[in-house]
Amino acid sequence: MEYTQCGGDVVKALIEVVTVGLQRNRIAESEAVLAAVRVLRPKIKALETFDAWIALKRGQFRDAARMLRTVEAEQSPLPLSKALLACCLFAIGDPGWSITANEVIEENADADAVSLVRMLSGQPKPTDDAQEGDAAPTIAQADLSQFHYLRA
Repeated sequence: MEYTQCGGDVVKALIEVVTVGLQRNRIAESEAVLAAVRVLRPKIKALETFDAWIALKRGQFRDAARMLRTVEAEQSPLPLSKALLACCLFAIGDPGWSITANEVIEENADADAVSLVRMLSGQPKPTDDAQEGDAAPTIAQADLSQFHYLRA
């Protein structure tokens, strides 16, 4: 068996490693694992979302927004991709961020994505979330903390 024919479970696990690495600001390591995933699955366009996330982590908001717009134009974007785009647009002062954020909230397809844009727009959590108590913040909320100083 060639390495490019490895099972989907291996690829999913590697993508999870990339995700956790980025959540923990291990950018170089995440990039290395992402490169391996690209060797295993070169046709997965959704991996470009990770490139945008890396650019966002580095403060390269315009580059990240450009990448996410490309993903959005080429395929149906994942909710988290749209939420990340809203963050980038917010950071660069593009008023379109609120339209994108509202789309994420209306679609309500991913709890982390919705939480991210609600936090960005200063909207309170729904009352259902308040009943969960003081649970640990979501991944999206933790990543958003770097944007609070950008609010005008």
